[in-house]
Amino acid sequence: MGLCCDGTGRVLKNAFPIKNTPDGIDFTLSVVEKMCRKHHINKQHVFFGGEDCGTFSLNFAYNLREQGFPVIGVNAGDAKKLRENVQASTDGLDLLGIANMLINMRGGAAGGEIGALRALRSLTRHRRKQVQLQTAGKNRIHQIVDQLFPGFLDEKNSGIPPFSETSLYLMEDRFSAADIARRRDKALLRQFHAKGLQHAEKALAKLKAYAKQVLHHPPELTGLLQTALASEIRLHRCINDNIAQMHREIAQQLAQTPAAMLTTIRGIGITLASGVAAEIGPPEAQPSLRRLSSYAGIIPRTKQTGGPEKSPVIGSVSKRCNRILKDYVVQCGNHLGQHGPADLHEDHRRRGANGQHADFGMARRFLRMAMRLMRTGESYVPPEIRDNATVEELRAWYLDLWPKLLDKWVKAGAVHTAFHPENPLGQWRERIQDIYEIELPLPKKK
Repeated sequence: MGLCCDGTGRVLKNAFPIKNTPDGIDFTLSVVEKMCRKHHINKQHVFFGGEDCGTFSLNFAYNLREQGFPVIGVNAGDAKKLRENVQASTDGLDLLGIANMLINMRGGAAGGEIGALRALRSLTRHRRKQVQLQTAGKNRIHQIVDQLFPGFLDEKNSGIPPFSETSLYLMEDRFSAADIARRRDKALLRQFHAKGLQHAEKALAKLKAYAKQVLHHPPELTGLLQTALASEIRLHRCINDNIAQMHREIAQQLAQTPAAMLTTIRGIGITLASGVAAEIGPPEAQPSLRRLSSYAGIIPRTKQTGGPEKSPVIGSVSKRCNRILKDYVVQCGNHLGQHGPADLHEDHRRRGANGQHADFGMARRFLRMAMRLMRTGESYVPPEIRDNATVEELRAWYLDLWPKLLDKWVKAGAVHTAFHPENPLGQWRERIQDIYEIELPLPKKK
């Protein structure tokens, strides 16, 4: 359904149906043409808006953009509050609520801004769903293994790392404690070596000894459970391959954006850098740090009433936020505290010792760093080196950073894309080599 209003909220054309087809686009544009001609409205002042749409209507919004019109998306819950009648719900009332949101300039680009980071968001969210499927599959595998061979997926018991190639090999065919105990040591040992298991002889002895200690399940269920487990292992391998492929695609896409500079922070890898960058958008469109922190749900709510002499009441963080962004930035905060540079590690420890939520505090600090690195195209440098370091100290810092940074991109299979002279990291590498007269070598192309 559509509704035409002017900038004051005056209805120019009452609610009318629109089809999500090419004919619907043509009809909508013809209505706009007639309204502009009738009311002497400049087409440059026309824009479209609606509630945040599902994927089925994204192409409709994109086609309107191709015609040169801005398309705005608004939150359905907020639009409901601005309806003239909160008791009833009709097409006309709902559309008027959306119109009030648009007039009050409350909304964002429907479907996100088209560009490299928009494509990156699609990839990272798809990978996130794949990881959730992987976790669900692992839980089902645990349930079956707990019946066929209790404790097998605990390396302390079996000596086999869970979900390693050796573990998957054993589980995908004739798997049970009794079957493992009966298998020939020589054949198993040969397979353990082929799968790259370290200390294979010791692990085999431990596995065989443990297989004789566990309780056995009813024999009538063995075949059914083994069939179910084999199908879950095949699915697990397929999802693993999909996640690996998505990771490579994400790395290739991230390498072409300013967000690639986030990987220069120790403890932040391809997955976290791409996830955060995809959700906060391009540098030129990012809001203030305070608004972004609120959007990520990592700052507490405040309520103040009763005059200026009354102190504000600090509440909990809002549940209404971008949960995906919150997950990524809180993980970043934790990684900085566990694996980050010394100054960030110490800041995380200090916040925790003071009774603060250390991960949330470091997440806010990470957002501030991320926004700056994306805007300036520079790498992270600790304050003690950035402020008073000599040229020799800076040279030593970059030489120490380079192997770690290179390793992240080599493992992702995108090292030559990332350090191509036209991409941000490649431009940064050339600047550092020229300024400090050092060599930051790249691996040879295969």
